[in-house]
Amino acid sequence: MRKILFIQTFLCCALYAKAQLNIIPKTDRVKEYTAENALLYDSIANVDLQNLAALPGQTLFVHGMKRNEQGYVSTFFTENCIYNDNAPVYKGGGYLSTPAKEVEGKYYDVVKVWIESAGSHVLKASMLLREKESGDEIYYKPGQYNRYVTCLGFYEKLKRYIGQTFLSLALPVETEDGRIITPPEGAEFRCVDIGLKMNSDGAFLIMQGADGVKVEAFPIADEVYEFVSTERIAMMEKRYGTKYSKYLSLRKVEVGMTKEMVIAAWGEPYRKTEEKRNGKRFDSWSFPRNRYVDFQDDKVMNVRVYDR
Repeated sequence: MRKILFIQTFLCCALYAKAQLNIIPKTDRVKEYTAENALLYDSIANVDLQNLAALPGQTLFVHGMKRNEQGYVSTFFTENCIYNDNAPVYKGGGYLSTPAKEVEGKYYDVVKVWIESAGSHVLKASMLLREKESGDEIYYKPGQYNRYVTCLGFYEKLKRYIGQTFLSLALPVETEDGRIITPPEGAEFRCVDIGLKMNSDGAFLIMQGADGVKVEAFPIADEVYEFVSTERIAMMEKRYGTKYSKYLSLRKVEVGMTKEMVIAAWGEPYRKTEEKRNGKRFDSWSFPRNRYVDFQDDKVMNVRVYDR
């Protein structure tokens, strides 16, 4: 009798606990966006977790990536993957993968976007896409393959660079005929057009040098990875003065710079340490690609860059 009473008590508690857990459904943090309530698409990024809510009503082109033999793993589905972690893969040609030929070279309208977040951090996201030609609808999980999809709105925004003058940062670039060259630092180029090709790293700027050679350059946020615009140099000089503006424009850090200048040149560090000695404050910042900056009282006292 005691045993039966214990089991009944346990079941009642379990059911009560389950009822408590189900008072707030796990999808309450999911927000749905359509063309009616989408945020204004004014992002300078292509497709990333920060601008997903602005994508409904936009059109995406899947241009694909280089050497894509495995297809797209856990990326395209036939059901909403934000509600169903085990949603069937769209035209699965292998383990959890969609063959590249099924989606590459096609245009898709963004119908809906679902975002589950905690604060400003996106936990999960899903997009309903409708192929322009066939009308087929599929679900897209933005993530590791974002750079192989280009939003046409982003492509149009890149045209703001056409006509601008840029200086080389002495980084390797690819020419029209597929050669890899490294223009000298400070070499002048002009943006003459915007390009996009199949199986590439996305939309790019077409730069032409004084010798007529055209090369590809890739945008990152409001900058261009391989070049710096003369407009940015002028802006840096106005903000930070002539002493450091050229270094900052060429993404270089020098002794005497402030922390704000270092962030302007290299972005935010991935690690910061701080200590106090003899009444003075010492900081050390770590950046990707083996770069380190040491500060004394908020001024750069040492820069260390190691070859990989």
